[in-house]
Amino acid sequence: MFTSHNSHVRMKWLLVPAVLLINSAFAQVETDYTQYKLLADDGAGKDFFGFDVAIDGNTALVGAFKADHPSGAADVGAAYVYARTQQGWQPQAKLMTADGLAGDSFGGRVALSGHVAAIGAIGHGAVGPDAGAVYVFNRAGSSWKQQAKLLATDGAAGDAFGQSLAIAGDTLVIGAPHDDVHGESSGSVYLFNRVAGSWQQHMKLTAPDGAAGDVFGISLDLDGDTLLIGADLHDAQAMDAGAAYVFVRDVDTWRLQDKLMADDGGQTDLFGVRVALSGDTALISARRDDDERMGVDAGSAYVFVRQGDQWQQQAKLTAPDGAADDRFGQAVAIEGDQAVISAMHQDDLGANSGAVYVYVHQQGVWQFQSKHTASDGAAGDLFGWAVSMSGQGWLVGATRHDQAGQESGAAYLFETVTQ
Repeated sequence: MFTSHNSHVRMKWLLVPAVLLINSAFAQVETDYTQYKLLADDGAGKDFFGFDVAIDGNTALVGAFKADHPSGAADVGAAYVYARTQQGWQPQAKLMTADGLAGDSFGGRVALSGHVAAIGAIGHGAVGPDAGAVYVFNRAGSSWKQQAKLLATDGAAGDAFGQSLAIAGDTLVIGAPHDDVHGESSGSVYLFNRVAGSWQQHMKLTAPDGAAGDVFGISLDLDGDTLLIGADLHDAQAMDAGAAYVFVRDVDTWRLQDKLMADDGGQTDLFGVRVALSGDTALISARRDDDERMGVDAGSAYVFVRQGDQWQQQAKLTAPDGAADDRFGQAVAIEGDQAVISAMHQDDLGANSGAVYVYVHQQGVWQFQSKHTASDGAAGDLFGWAVSMSGQGWLVGATRHDQAGQESGAAYLFETVTQ
């Protein structure tokens, strides 16, 4: 059961050169980008469009987890699909659930792989308040239909099943960071396999050293047979310093390969609050890392690389113009030798307007390439709340942008200009 209002959503888009900011304190590699702006024309205040985003090839998916249902029910949530055409990026569908209820927050997390979209609704209460659910939609041609509604077999109130999502091929991974399996909010992660067109729960993973409050599963990413899971409130190094766990597929099961922590991890760094994975490289956020030069909560992101079964820290990335409370590392994405890292509280266009930074891996070193802001960004937009990357394109959520009403939200799509 689903609702897909293709005719009721129109993307408003702007085609403008991406902003390339040159700051005297740092240099940039000159790279040209085209910037598009995505808005749903049925957007309204407090929808928080852009709260999560995903892009895969010629398809983009944007969540609006506080969108109200046409019936009037509040905060049911919705997700919007856009497709690249010869006329540019165009709306394809608005996805909602037939059984959505007030407060479901459908669209709080989204994941996309080819013709399959997975959308989290952590407020859904089928097995108890805020237990959570995940809905899977399939595309045939340009039409999207709901294929499945997934619940944890042992789900309980407050688990927040669907707080994080990743999908690749026939594997769907779902985080439930407030599951109480090793104590209150210790967290867990569920793996579902698609068998003969049907999604079935396969395994449940927990941290072997998990403890109350760790929120294992607050973030995750999947690339092939490797799964990266964040636990940003893990206390091994210091209170809420954070950790991340790497699991690998071994025939029909998953085993822990390594546990990652920052070499200089400290109290409330939140290492693991966001994670990204590409092959043998992991990018892990510590958005509240303090820096002696930049200040408290300036934020950072760490690069780890795998050799054999061992992962080692390769680099610590910070913004070249970072400042206190920028929260650099709010969102991270990586593909090959390029990484995108956001700082939602960066202030170039006003307090907490936000920015994203692009880094490239060249000759064994991660180097800053460019910094970008929204073409029409303003104070409080939180540009960079969410980021997703595919090829030479990346999608950025600005969930508190006000064009369609206070905190209605927007998303911005950047693509490399072909010379």
